[in-house]
Amino acid sequence: MTPLPSLPGRTVVWLAGAAAVLIVAATVASEASGSTAEADAFEQIAGALAGLGAVIVALSVRPAWPLSIGLAVGAFSGHWDDMGSPIALDRLLIASAIVSTLVRERLRSPDALRTRPIDWLLALVAIYAVGSALIADTFQFESVRFALLDRLSVLGFVLFFVAPKVYREARARQILLGTLVALGGYIGLTAVFEEIGPEALVVPGYITDPTVGIHHDRARGPFAEAAANGLVLYACVVASVMAAVTWRDPRWKKVAVFVAGLCALGILLTVTRAAWIAGGAATLITILSIRETRRFAIPAVAVVGAGVLLAFAVVPGLQGKAEERASEDRPVWDRRNATSAALRMLQERPLLGYGWGRFPVESRDFYRQSLDYPLTRQRDLHNVYLANAVELGLIGGLLWLVAVLVAVVGSILRRGPPELRLWKIGLIAWAICYAISALSTPLGYALPTALLWVWAGVARGETWDPASRASPRATPSR
Repeated sequence: MTPLPSLPGRTVVWLAGAAAVLIVAATVASEASGSTAEADAFEQIAGALAGLGAVIVALSVRPAWPLSIGLAVGAFSGHWDDMGSPIALDRLLIASAIVSTLVRERLRSPDALRTRPIDWLLALVAIYAVGSALIADTFQFESVRFALLDRLSVLGFVLFFVAPKVYREARARQILLGTLVALGGYIGLTAVFEEIGPEALVVPGYITDPTVGIHHDRARGPFAEAAANGLVLYACVVASVMAAVTWRDPRWKKVAVFVAGLCALGILLTVTRAAWIAGGAATLITILSIRETRRFAIPAVAVVGAGVLLAFAVVPGLQGKAEERASEDRPVWDRRNATSAALRMLQERPLLGYGWGRFPVESRDFYRQSLDYPLTRQRDLHNVYLANAVELGLIGGLLWLVAVLVAVVGSILRRGPPELRLWKIGLIAWAICYAISALSTPLGYALPTALLWVWAGVARGETWDPASRASPRATPSR
């Protein structure tokens, strides 16, 4: 690969330090001066300069670093203001990594950015959804634009294109794996500190602020939402197991095993049925679907069961919370009412739908009182498949679903180098967990969806010919 001209290491360090100082300075000025015009102006200038420094640093290093770190700090997406940060660091790092990758690949070879048929199919989905938002006159709203980026995942489509290039080398894939293990350690410990204590160790402080987000009585992590926290905790469980299998240093293997167990406990501490069901089902299906792991199915169920019983016995109040949550009817009523309204809307306009982002407004006239449960209302439909069908119509909804299945399932089934086999197995577990979660949560979170597409891109790899394999000594992952 022909690399971009590199900045001297000392210059990179100085730029990174300057960016960090400017962010801190902007935060202090904002906190000390309130909302005065002077403080606002300084915050904007400092944020712009800090962003510029971060971009320069990101463009000067291997793209795997800014993309991996950008994904990890995506756990704070939507809460940068709560941390006093004037910039959304996750978006900035991911965008920098994308630009850096495209430039490097273009310099490497004129044909390096050749598109694949799946890329055109995903582009068609994106154009259809953006056109729907423009026609429905909802594109002007920030929440609708972010839903296009995150729930539909237009950003994910781009990441799916660049990920095979970013993580082409084994070293780059290890950067991603290590970052996910580190993220798992952080959110796993945070879940423990939230529910068991000491709460003073929960960082940043907005996580324990009941006025920020929802589910403040559960382990909700930096997402300030328990379902998203449980979903990403499961991704980190998968990554940690992969690390424990592939890392050679016994000490780091133990760290990976510890983080896997910590994240599994964190999922339990979210006290969220969607996370429990999705994680359990994904694990069992994955174990049964892989020939080498089928014999571990019964031991795995036994270990998980024993772990749950141990957690109930050791963690004060956890069993009571779990029983209370399992018997809670209000979330079920919410979803049944919203689903019924959505089905009525789909009957009214089955082909083209109501337009992207129109469900919160249009659904008001479609709620009906049931004889079996009280009437409640939800702003967002907690079913991604049905939400896309209602807003894009069956045409757009099926187009999106087919594109996702072709991309993700194709990445699992596509033949590739043996060193990607473990990533394909990990993708099976992560994709199943995500797909099940999409049945009962809106999934408008930046990190889980972006991670799904990056993982699919890594597992898919680039066009590979077994006869021209460059590294005959590479060993397949088991």
